[in-house]
Amino acid sequence: MAFTNIQIDTEALPRAEELQMQPMAEAYRRESRTQLLLIFGPLFLLSFIPQLFPITPPLLKSLLLLIPLGFLLSGALITLLVMKQVKVKAYALRDHDIAYRSGLIWRKTTLLLFSRVQHVEVTSGPLQRRFGLATLKFFTAGGSSVDLKIEGLLREDAEKLKEFILLRSAGEQQA
Repeated sequence: MAFTNIQIDTEALPRAEELQMQPMAEAYRRESRTQLLLIFGPLFLLSFIPQLFPITPPLLKSLLLLIPLGFLLSGALITLLVMKQVKVKAYALRDHDIAYRSGLIWRKTTLLLFSRVQHVEVTSGPLQRRFGLATLKFFTAGGSSVDLKIEGLLREDAEKLKEFILLRSAGEQQA
């Protein structure tokens, strides 16, 4: 038997960028905004505490107003970045794998073959449950940590995806 090693034309290969990606659920945007409000709202309100104490130099009292302004501006900037990041996140399901796109500055597309999947888990935190959302976690062979995590799926979609992927994973491992 002779060894052969045929060259592959890379121009003919399918491109991950050409996938029809499914965006995250609209409720994910609302959940993300609520999460940010729960973090920055109390911090913003607490930043006014120094104003309650009598401070003799009026200039110092004026300078202390910069603290709430700083919290307000940083909260607005972080909210803007998180909302842009939520728009970027998307997934695509194919016959043999699932693709997940994330990252605002450093864009990343992860492809996970169903044949590598050992375990799929659906989790929901309290805020996710409030918005009907879930996170789909994938575990592959040889590892105990999560290999791929897709947040922002509707709970029923996450359950359907889990069942589909587990069936595909079992079918491909038997073949």
